Amino acid sequence: MQNEISRPLDVHKWSEYNEINTFVNLIYNDYFKFHNPTLVKKHLKVILLDLYVAWKENPLMKLGVHMNNNAYKAKSRYNELHISKKTILVVNHLHNLKFINLKSGYFAQGKKEGRVTRIWAADKLIKHFEKAKYGLENFQTHSDREVIILRDNNKKDIEYEDTTQTIKMRELVKAYNDLLKRTFIDIPELKEPCINIENKPIYISQHEKFVRRIFSNSSWNENGRFYGGWWQRIPKQWRSKIYINDMPTIEDDYSSLHPILLYAQKGIDYNKLKKGDPYDVAKIDINDRETKRRIVKTLFLTAINAKDEKSCFQAVKSELQTVIPKFKFTFANLRSILHQLKDNHTEIADDFCNGKGIGLLNLDSQIAEYIIEKFVTHNVPILCVHDSFIVSVKQDNFLRKTMVDAVENIINKANPKIKRVGFGYTEIHSNRHLDRDFYLDRMIEISTNSPNITKEYMYIKQSFKENSKS
Repeated sequence: MQNEISRPLDVHKWSEYNEINTFVNLIYNDYFKFHNPTLVKKHLKVILLDLYVAWKENPLMKLGVHMNNNAYKAKSRYNELHISKKTILVVNHLHNLKFINLKSGYFAQGKKEGRVTRIWAADKLIKHFEKAKYGLENFQTHSDREVIILRDNNKKDIEYEDTTQTIKMRELVKAYNDLLKRTFIDIPELKEPCINIENKPIYISQHEKFVRRIFSNSSWNENGRFYGGWWQRIPKQWRSKIYINDMPTIEDDYSSLHPILLYAQKGIDYNKLKKGDPYDVAKIDINDRETKRRIVKTLFLTAINAKDEKSCFQAVKSELQTVIPKFKFTFANLRSILHQLKDNHTEIADDFCNGKGIGLLNLDSQIAEYIIEKFVTHNVPILCVHDSFIVSVKQDNFLRKTMVDAVENIINKANPKIKRVGFGYTEIHSNRHLDRDFYLDRMIEISTNSPNITKEYMYIKQSFKENSKS
């Protein structure tokens, strides 16, 4: 089924809401109590919770679940609930009881992988869901879920021994997740809690705020960025519509951060060279300035992450050829741009196509870590989008100062400019006596930044407040 909508079973979904526990106990006591109570009930709860979330977000959603004993490692640090092969027993029993539909997985001959079994709520279970006295706002990610992830070269999670460094990192990310959990983050003008991007839904939900820090290539020196939170998955134009605790927001981001960091690693302050936009260097037969810049920027950032020209050009072509059909993404054309980049950036020319970029991800993750720690310490909500940050309009000055301090503390010779989307209170008030019209216009704009506040948003906000008290 080519158009099937599916995702893996989320074994980290959890809730201690009374109505949810009552529902799980009802199903268990009526249909499962002849099995091991503690162990089976936990597995049943995980499966029922995620079936509900999938059905609520999209009635057509199917959940992929492994039916092979070898797929379960109950003692892994990435399996905080110790979900085991008992999952298979629960899935089969739910299917026999006609609570779920099931489409068996298969092994694809001659291919690395086949397809795992998919399950979804059947009418018998949906009737229970429809009578439920709870909603998505009552769900969250389990508090004990591992937040410091180490992956190998194949992007597979691997085990590791804790150190003073990993313990400290974990404490910060957990504190950050606790802050996000207490913070109401939403887009007031949405009638449905979902944004569709190229027919792919991105769900805007209070239970999609969990953040992890992921390191790559079996090394604590590679990557380390903060991942998670629905705000990372939506386009920039939608991020500007986010409200934090019922307040409009601004977004600040470091301009051309990675090129500037590359120069800084060589002991060079890029801005003092006065070369201008590091991506505005190539001659391309395209009139539109933004389109041309996008091509050059994509090639630049891909080249400093790629290990060779071939993989670099293939990645750029794959990303852009469908969205910019008027440009021919041949290797010859891309090589011409790459040569122009090297000519204009001779100081860092040897950093292209040799895999150094992932080290920059680690460097910008250290900058993000500094900023997040500062905000968590002050109990001020902040949303991280790698090298850009979203805060309430009232925290604009705090954010700007912290972003400057972060770079100064992490690396010398790097002074990236900071771009802003929106207007913060501090910058507006600084113009209060200089330009009265500007001040009044911006204050009106902030107060009416989202004129189409929906009743759905108001309902979710009220539910969030009630759940926060319980």
